Amino acid sequence: MDIAGIGNALLDVFCFSDDEASLALGLHPNAAAHVSPERFEEILLGIPSPVFVSGGSASNSVKAAALLGKKTAFYGCVGSEEREPDRWASIFRDDLADCGVDCRLETRAGTTGRCLMVHMPGSLKAIACAPGAAPSFRDGQIGADDLASARVVLIDGQFLRDERHSGEVIALCRDVGASLALDIASADIATNRATYIANLLERESATLFMNEEEGEAFSRALFPEGVPGEGKDFVDYAMGRLSAKSGGACIAQKRGPLGARIWIAGELVEAPTTPCEAPLDDTGAGDVFNGAFLSARLSGFSPKNALAFANEAARLSLSAPGSRLDAEAFAILRERLATR
Repeated sequence: MDIAGIGNALLDVFCFSDDEASLALGLHPNAAAHVSPERFEEILLGIPSPVFVSGGSASNSVKAAALLGKKTAFYGCVGSEEREPDRWASIFRDDLADCGVDCRLETRAGTTGRCLMVHMPGSLKAIACAPGAAPSFRDGQIGADDLASARVVLIDGQFLRDERHSGEVIALCRDVGASLALDIASADIATNRATYIANLLERESATLFMNEEEGEAFSRALFPEGVPGEGKDFVDYAMGRLSAKSGGACIAQKRGPLGARIWIAGELVEAPTTPCEAPLDDTGAGDVFNGAFLSARLSGFSPKNALAFANEAARLSLSAPGSRLDAEAFAILRERLATR
């Protein structure tokens, strides 16, 4: 196995509206809300022609890697009905399996996690999320035998909220010799788990992914004293110092239309991108970047070339809702990896 992904199994639901639909649904434009599964069902009744796509950070990443020709698996938890996976779990599983991902899901009482994105004119977007069964990992759910063949284990940062089980998985990676990769997933995690993540980088020589907001929060949590001197890039200063202490760690920041950059052993490497003129949806673009970057590195690409490759894959994802990726477009990228 090339990449094993571990994290929240969420079914993404998309609605594209020509009016301010979120108000009628009781949601606020450009805001995100956590709701109960029951409230989510009520909202869903008001969605005309919803589009369902498997989601969750690690899930999206291994899905992209599978389309790029890598052998991948995803570990997560889904809901159930009468002791069988519920209908949302079936949609989630089938979507991943169709892309070649080995789905290793466990069912739990309750409902499969879902996340709704309502797109409206003027680039407005409202989000409602009902995590449901997604965070319900159990002791021993992922064992050494599961990870022994993995070259990389990619952890969704949301999984870090479960300190016991995420700690078990990180220890297993060390035991079986699998490389560790982590997506921070939110500014909240970047702030509250900053010291823990920094220690992981130093101890495990891991790969860390973050976006601009997360990078800023992570940097300020680690270096509250700020940057010495005027006009310096705070994230560059902080991540340069952290990577210099962290040996073989790789810290990657995704910057949307500005491209991406990484720090390795204190050195900065940057790769610009070509901005997408009319993106349909940016949900999961950063996750696709993660999967493409890891795939490129596993295929022998240099850090700079892997950044450029991942930028291209992420840009392709902007033309579809979430991780409903264009298999033909990704087949072209896959050929570039295969002929490396």
